[in-house]
Amino acid sequence: MNFNKVGASITIAAFMFFLVSFANAQNPWTAPAADAAVVNAVKSDDASIVAGKAIYTKSCKMCHGEKGDSKAGAPSNFTSKEFKAQSDGAIYFKINKGFGKMPAYKTKIAADNDRWNIVNYLRTL
Repeated sequence: MNFNKVGASITIAAFMFFLVSFANAQNPWTAPAADAAVVNAVKSDDASIVAGKAIYTKSCKMCHGEKGDSKAGAPSNFTSKEFKAQSDGAIYFKINKGFGKMPAYKTKIAADNDRWNIVNYLRTL
């Protein structure tokens, strides 16, 4: 095993990680205008919020925290002014597509209404 090759490989991997991290920091996560304009398909009522909380607890809480305040190091603080200023469509888009460390949930949470229920729940945080 050639240690120069191993060292070069580690250096290249670290550099690539830096580039991706830098690109994500310079490229804020925004939804395309057409997606941000999508209207929530589920009425925000008690049933939707309860359903959204159950899904959030199962699928989101481990990274975003119980209160959605990102104290566990997740990048989104659902209690912030910046988050609350987003449209329901933008939040729905982000749940569907994922970004960086957050996976896309369009197939992980298959029912559209379930993802809209999460949006409705996030509005209560």
